[in-house]
This record gives sequence, C-alpha cells and structure tokens, in this order.
Amino acid sequence: MHKLAAVLILFWLTPVIAADSLPCIQNPNRVKACPNLLYRVAQLPQMSTPGVVCICATDFAHLLQQPADEAEKVQQNMSRRQMEVIHGEKLQAVLDILQRRVN
Repeated sequence: MHKLAAVLILFWLTPVIAADSLPCIQNPNRVKACPNLLYRVAQLPQMSTPGVVCICATDFAHLLQQPADEAEKVQQNMSRRQMEVIHGEKLQAVLDILQRRVN
C-alpha cells in the first residue's frame, strides 16, 4: 500500500515540477512576476510535438485589443513588430492561443 501511495504522489507532483521549470513566453524586460500566467497544451513553431506552453497573457493583451484611434493603431503596430523580433514565429501562435483560436 505504501508503494502505491508513493507512486500516486510522484504522478501528482510531476506536472507541478514540470510547470515550475517551464520557461514562460513573456516580455524579456519584465522585472516583476507575471500577474496572469496561462498554461496551455499547444504546438508552437519549432516544437516537434505538442507540449505545455506557459504564456504571460498580460504582456500580449495590448496586441489583442482593438485600437481606438490612429495613434493607438501605430503604437500597437510598433509594439507588435518589437514582439515579432523578440519571439519570431511564435508570436502569431501565442496570439491565437490567447484568442482561443484553433490552428
């Protein structure tokens, strides 16, 4: 019975340990902890198989909003281009995940 309990505890803790060691996709200039971490199973570009992906949803929220005027639209485009430089092909996949789109 003790062996069964030990095995169950091991399986229960494995996802928690894996999630803690998972690097999150976020703004590299972030200095504080992300207030809105999102864990999803997805297959991003350059991943051979689907896996757990950690995303700081707060860092991408401004890219999902509809700009109110031309100035906000320009600012959003500049921000998106900066994020594309940082995250490359992963950016559109991350935005799709945050918008709950299926590829």
